[in-house]
This record gives sequence, structure tokens and C-alpha cells, in this order.
Amino acid sequence: MSRTLFVVLVGGALLAAVMPARAEHNTPAPSRDSVDLNVDIKIDRDGFRLGGTVFGLEGVYGAWFNGAVREDGFTVDGRIQHPDRAYNFKLNGDVADWLRRSLRQFAPLPFSGPGDGI
Repeated sequence: MSRTLFVVLVGGALLAAVMPARAEHNTPAPSRDSVDLNVDIKIDRDGFRLGGTVFGLEGVYGAWFNGAVREDGFTVDGRIQHPDRAYNFKLNGDVADWLRRSLRQFAPLPFSGPGDGI
């Protein structure tokens, strides 16, 4: 008798602890009544990053924009985020050789480089 009572009490305690956790997924998400803004600005010797997010009443909006200088040009990439969809972009500008050739036509440099035909 005492063993059965013990099992029933332990089982009831476990059910009492588990039932609220099981029912949490049925409750609606709490509505937001505020808007949060985060801004990120970073500049260093390799490039920059400019970005921000807005946690609004309808969802998360955000954007970021990166730029970096490489040996042969530059890279710019970014992301624009809407609550329903996000758009990514990337631009690689390999302009170093073109810029060297263009500058040599107007101001000859004392050293030769690729694309000079020398």
C-alpha cells in the first residue's frame, strides 16, 4: 500500500512539473511594444563595416555594408534584411592592373609593371 502511494505521489509530482513546460508552445509570443536600434561602425586599415538592425513591431529589419582593399582591387559586400526575406550582394573590383595602365598613359612612372608591354 505504501509503495503504491509513493509511486502515485511521485508520478503526480512529475506530471505537475512537466505539464506547464509542455503547454508553453501553445501560448502566443509576447507582442513587442518597443523598437530597438543597433548600429555598428568599424573602420580599420583593411577596410570598413557599417551596419545596423532595427527590432521593430513587425520583425527585424537590418542592413550591413563591408568594404575592403586588396592587392588587385577592392571588395564590397553587404546584406539587406526584411522580416520576410534577405538580399545579399557582393562586388569584386579587380581594378589594380587597369588603374596602373591608365595612370602610366598620363604620368609615366619610373618603374614598369604588368600590362606595360615591356
